[in-house]
Amino acid sequence: MGVVQIVLGVLAFAAVTIAGGIWAFQNYGMYRFDPEPNSPAEFGLPSTVRVVTYTSEDGAPIHAWIADPAAGLPVILSFYGNQSSIGGSMGRLSSLMEAGYGIVMMEYRGSGGTAGKPSAANFARDARALYDQIDTLLGQAIHPDRRALYGFSLGAGVASQLAGERNFGAVIFEAAPYRTCLFYEDRYFGIPLCRLMWSERYDIVDHLRNIKAPKLLVHGRLDRSLPVERARRLFQEAPEPKKYVELSGGGHADLHEYGLIPAIETFLKEQLRLAVQ
Repeated sequence: MGVVQIVLGVLAFAAVTIAGGIWAFQNYGMYRFDPEPNSPAEFGLPSTVRVVTYTSEDGAPIHAWIADPAAGLPVILSFYGNQSSIGGSMGRLSSLMEAGYGIVMMEYRGSGGTAGKPSAANFARDARALYDQIDTLLGQAIHPDRRALYGFSLGAGVASQLAGERNFGAVIFEAAPYRTCLFYEDRYFGIPLCRLMWSERYDIVDHLRNIKAPKLLVHGRLDRSLPVERARRLFQEAPEPKKYVELSGGGHADLHEYGLIPAIETFLKEQLRLAVQ
């Protein structure tokens, strides 16, 4: 065997190894959710928070946690981040529930009591199905103008795609990644994953172009997971109407301690005036 054949063989082996590693990461290593079932009571949530089951586009049963809205107040369709749980994430929005806002939070496949494989494609179809069935789940008709959308971190990626496919009165992104692959490039020593990953990318900057609703981007200045410079760039590239709030003391997952909820309420009152008077 000649030198050329050996070199080509080594390169082919390396390519297959890299592709296999990326495939395994995208399919089995990226998502880190607690698979154990839990209940609202375990997280100290009020008894008015209930767990419902709906059917996704592919027929899979999906769980969601719901807090019904007070009369005249909007419903916030919510998506939480990676390495977190639906209960803890619902708790971060407890002040909004106490103020009467409705919260509908989707539980991801592979998280808590929802079976199945977590993936961007599955999350997208589950989110669309939840939006389409929200009237039935709440037992009342919710006009699109009284539906707000909220996504935290990874959940902002899920929300950004849904916002371009369905109608909302307002869209809120907390600690949103510019592109999720950039986070993993930083974490894994600069490996060019944005060129190598073919799924699970959550390219929020691309999805933003399809969102017509008013957008609020909230980011912590001390965020070490998703640098604030990328959040500023994401905001710059987002189409109008838009608003940016940077919380000086906040990091990545603690913005509810640094003014997140007042920022959300102010934005909703500005954009959903008729619903929250």
